Parts: sequence; structure tokens; C-alpha cells
Amino acid sequence: MDNHEMLHTYATLTELSGVMLHAAREGQWDHLAELEQRCRGHVTRLMHAAPVALDETEQRTRNASIRAILQNDAEIRALVEPRLDELQRRLHAIRTGRQGMQAYAAQST
Repeated sequence: MDNHEMLHTYATLTELSGVMLHAAREGQWDHLAELEQRCRGHVTRLMHAAPVALDETEQRTRNASIRAILQNDAEIRALVEPRLDELQRRLHAIRTGRQGMQAYAAQST
């Protein structure tokens, strides 16, 4: 991966994280999950790329992208956490109901 490809990948991640933030704000959870998968592919490419020497301007560009991605990620997490808590409560209620039904069924036989 050369400088241009690396900076393009960071720009793509910045854009995707913005789209993810919009999806989270709109409650589009399935779309958010799809976007997260796309981001994961780009991050994997960056992680496996050989180190690239960046000039000062390129470093500033990369750092600005990273800051924007982290800011979007923090906002996304703040929006997603209440939804995750709600899903955990529902799953707990389902498990508790299932356990009750199993206990009742065991007593009935």
C-alpha cells in the first residue's frame, strides 16, 4: 500500500464512519451493522499494510481522519449502548420465560 492508497483508505473510513453515525441517529441498526463490516475490511487492510513514510502534510491528513473517525465512533457508541441495553433486557426476559416454561413442563410430567 502506497501513501496515496493509505490516505484514500483513511478518507474512506472517515466517510463510512460519518454514514454509520447517520444510520445510528436514524435507528437503522441493520444498515449500521453492514457499514461496520465494510469498515472492518478497510481497517484490516491498514493493519496488514507495510509501514509507509508520510510527509508532514500527509501525516496531518491522516491524523485529521483518525480524529474524525474516533469522534464519530464515540457518538455512535453513545447512540448504540442504550439499544444494546434494551436488547440485553429482552434476551434476559426471554431466557427467564423459557426457564420458567421448562420448570413448569418438568413438574407437569
